[in-house]
Amino acid sequence: MEKKTIFVTCGATIPFPKLVSCVLSDGFCRELVEYGFVRLIIQFGTNFATEFEQLVQERRGKTEDTEISNDEFGCGGDVRRYALMDGRLEVIGFDFSTKVQKIIGDLSNLVISHAGTGSILDSLRLNKPLIVCVNDSLMDNHQQQIADKFVALGYLWSCVPSKISLTAGLRASQTEKLKPFPISHNSGFERLLSDVIYS
Repeated sequence: MEKKTIFVTCGATIPFPKLVSCVLSDGFCRELVEYGFVRLIIQFGTNFATEFEQLVQERRGKTEDTEISNDEFGCGGDVRRYALMDGRLEVIGFDFSTKVQKIIGDLSNLVISHAGTGSILDSLRLNKPLIVCVNDSLMDNHQQQIADKFVALGYLWSCVPSKISLTAGLRASQTEKLKPFPISHNSGFERLLSDVIYS
């Protein structure tokens, strides 16, 4: 079975605790291992490092080294590394990275992202399968509308931050195919996206 990496990005500013908690849950990690994932990289957002470490420790995570250098993540020396699932799943976490596109393009087989437009487009432009998790705790945002439009176009899967919904998205990503995202400049798509954001 292929050894695979999943990258979870919560965005650089607002933490997304429910998403981080779901991807670190025993059930979700077990599914990852069953599908051949050996590494889970989580960009958890600013001011969430202490909570991240607590979540990993609650799941019996053990500190370990990794083959990937801190510089490769674009976040200096503030990278946390753990082993979960009796050493079958490596978990790497950091708050912010200047190399998110490189992580997506070079290291990731699957991306789970908050529903920020920039994060969505990063993955789609790099032709990576994408599950978008809508942060339903944000007020007056268009994340659900944006996610729904991309799903309707066949470019990604969408879920909410619950173990059941996220696991369903993971299962879909392992059995279904998405439409390729148009790489060239697409003014019609930009207008559609602007209409959703500003409506």
